[in-house]
Amino acid sequence: MESTFKNIPFLRITISFAAGIYLASVLDMNTLYFTFFAVVITFFLFVLNRWYNFRLAPVFGMATSFLFILSGALNTSLYNTRTAPVATGTMIATVIETPQAKTNSYKSLLCINTFKADEQLFGTNELVLVYFEKTDNISNLSPGSQIIFKQQPEPIENDGNLYEFDYKSYLARKHIYRQVYLKDKNWKLTGYKHNSPLVWADNLRNKLLAIYHAQNMGAQETEILSALTLGYKRDLDKETKRVFSSAGAMHVLAVSGLHVGILFIAFSFFFGFLQKRKSGKIIYVLLSIGFLWTYAFITGLSPSVLRACTMFSLIIIAGSISRRANIYNTLAASAFILLLVNPNNLFEVGFQLSYAAVFGIVFLQPRLVSLWPLKNRILLFFWNLTTVSIAAQIATFPLTAYYFNQFPTYFLLSNLIVIPAAMLLIPLGLSLLLFSNSTIISAIISTIVKWIIKTVYFALSTIECFPHATPEVVLLKPELLFVLLLFFSFLLLFANGKAVYLKMALTFGLLLIMTLAFSSYRQYKKNEIIVLNSKDPIVCLIASKNMYVISTNSLKIEDYLYSTVQNIKRQKRLKTVQFLTSTQKYRDELLLVDNGLIVFEGKKLLLSCNQNSVITKISPDMLITLSGSYSPLPQETNNCTCIQYYRPEAKSVKEDNLHILSSQGAYATAW
Repeated sequence: MESTFKNIPFLRITISFAAGIYLASVLDMNTLYFTFFAVVITFFLFVLNRWYNFRLAPVFGMATSFLFILSGALNTSLYNTRTAPVATGTMIATVIETPQAKTNSYKSLLCINTFKADEQLFGTNELVLVYFEKTDNISNLSPGSQIIFKQQPEPIENDGNLYEFDYKSYLARKHIYRQVYLKDKNWKLTGYKHNSPLVWADNLRNKLLAIYHAQNMGAQETEILSALTLGYKRDLDKETKRVFSSAGAMHVLAVSGLHVGILFIAFSFFFGFLQKRKSGKIIYVLLSIGFLWTYAFITGLSPSVLRACTMFSLIIIAGSISRRANIYNTLAASAFILLLVNPNNLFEVGFQLSYAAVFGIVFLQPRLVSLWPLKNRILLFFWNLTTVSIAAQIATFPLTAYYFNQFPTYFLLSNLIVIPAAMLLIPLGLSLLLFSNSTIISAIISTIVKWIIKTVYFALSTIECFPHATPEVVLLKPELLFVLLLFFSFLLLFANGKAVYLKMALTFGLLLIMTLAFSSYRQYKKNEIIVLNSKDPIVCLIASKNMYVISTNSLKIEDYLYSTVQNIKRQKRLKTVQFLTSTQKYRDELLLVDNGLIVFEGKKLLLSCNQNSVITKISPDMLITLSGSYSPLPQETNNCTCIQYYRPEAKSVKEDNLHILSSQGAYATAW
């Protein structure tokens, strides 16, 4: 094992660098501290090198690792240094993304280039999320369009609900900290077009998308082909995403290493003959790398494609200099380069899943395929495909369970359908772009593409309806840690067969079981009240493994807070959820609901009631105003907890007893 790690120098470097990135994200330290410690260790290594001997090798190795840790932390601190936000004034900004239609607006991204304040012009480079009012003028906007407006952007904040997606941190890692809503009358085009590589890539992709739309293959077929070949998923409807996700085939619609690998295989098939001559090798390397990065450009330079192109480029270069590329070293080197360019990649789910999948395929697939040696080429193709799917699924399972809380039971069957289909659709889709001017050829290709997609979608829709297609699998952070340790213990056991790794696996497995048992026991003994942050607050009452959800109106599946409720159910591993409205009457052994009065496990709650006499008579423990409008609070509420959306103008209750949802987020209490 030690010799294996010696052959993978970039693995040690990348792990140390990644540890530094994580350290910088956890510790809020000034860049000067990281710089100081890095200089000290560099000096120490310089001195150590002058009197170096074999006995000092471990010290030298540890010091070098610490230096890379500090380098990762320093790089992260510098990369995430936030510039001062633009002050109030007239702003000139460039549209970065094609506006995307939402329910009540169009969403896009702006880069504020200049702002005018106090009759002076100031240059800046701030990214701002923008929502445009729905009007016909949006059709005039495209990537590179320059607009002018005066409205001040507002900081992006989370709602503060339990287990909600941390949208603020997600955007902050993309250097987006503010957002603005622009009505039609509050902005106008300047007539100037700004150019940049990202703008060129987006405009080129829009032109290619227009070619697909002109083929009249059908709306759904065009959306799937656009996602599969060009990485454009904005037009995918929720039903299509649900079918692919439930069947375990969503990875096919996210342009990544699979797609780049298919294109590289196709390129090698047609141009591999160039490698037979010494001079042809250089041409092959330049053409293949140029081909891959051209594809990355037309797909909008997405992070997943950049990862794949970086890794394949390193493999091609290593092969051209007659050196057998160590795939683990190449994988680690590509990760190091991407983290060096953008350290926030480490926290991207796609980044983590991508490298986990490739590692699983490289390490596990050869061992799995050797279990059943086959000579028949057709059977061998499908056996290789099966083992690749199993290896990738095993390697990514801990992360998918942690992030998405589900496991696609029939992923093998789905992959046996979608991967061969993707191997046909990707070359056909790109051929359709090349031969779009030929009416006959484009018509033939589009017809073939249409029927392949229809067949695939029908098959996935059928699989998605199978029983237990996507069972819930929830892993919390401590459990994820033990699962990962258990996973790596088994990998070491398979690689070396030493008994110590079996003991490690059994130990971590036992700790995982104990953690799950303790978590279940703690939830079994707990009662909770959660009031979600909304203008019409939603009350969640949890007793052991059961939850009641009380709202003003019935919650619909498409409602944002419905998904929040489902997240609470999953994260707490609850068995039942019952939805009620505040006006109905309900009674069982745990709960009583009667005209705004709730009695739950010894607690009395009063909903939407501001009559002093009622409050005095009932003496509730909690008063919840189920209305987004301002409601004055009576004096009698001093003895109970008051929860409402807006802060009252007059201080009629004690601050200790008042919880304002709009500013403080969700309210939660447990006993």
